[in-house]
Amino acid sequence: MAISASSRAGCYPGCVLKGRVDYSLQSDPEHRVVLVTLGKIVTQESALAAYAAVERFIANQGPHSGITDLSGVVKLKVSAEFVRHLSAKQPMIPEGMWRIAVAPRLDIYGMSRMFQILREGRGAYLEVVHTLKEALDLLGLQSPHFSPVASVSRAGH
Repeated sequence: MAISASSRAGCYPGCVLKGRVDYSLQSDPEHRVVLVTLGKIVTQESALAAYAAVERFIANQGPHSGITDLSGVVKLKVSAEFVRHLSAKQPMIPEGMWRIAVAPRLDIYGMSRMFQILREGRGAYLEVVHTLKEALDLLGLQSPHFSPVASVSRAGH
C-alpha cells in the first residue's frame, strides 16, 4: 500500500498545497477505490477542494468506492454549520459504492458521525470507522495498491 505515516509530515506525492489546501488523492484501479487523505489542518477550503477533486476523479474514471482518511488531521478548523452545508451537497461517491470515513480521534470521529447522521437523513449512506484497516476490511481488501492520482483538471479546462 502506498500510504505511510511520514507522508503526513508535509507535502507528498499527489498532495495539493495552496495556502491551507492540503490533501492527497490516490486510487486502486483494480478494486475501484479512491482514497483522499486530508492533511494536518482541515479548513473549509481544503475540505471543499478535496471534495471537488474526488468529484472530478469520479466524473473522469467512473464509479469508485471512496475512503476519506482523517488519520493525520490534528486540527479541524470547520464549524458544525459547515458540516451541515457539506452534508447537503450531492455525494461525491456514487450510489451503490462504499463511502467510508476514517476518523481515529474522538473529536474528528464526532464530526464525522454528525456528517453521517445528516447524510442518512438524505438517503446517502456513509460508514465511519476508526482505522484505515477497518475501512479496507469493509471493502474486503487485503492488499490494495494505491497510487497517486495525477491532478484532475476541471471539466472544460
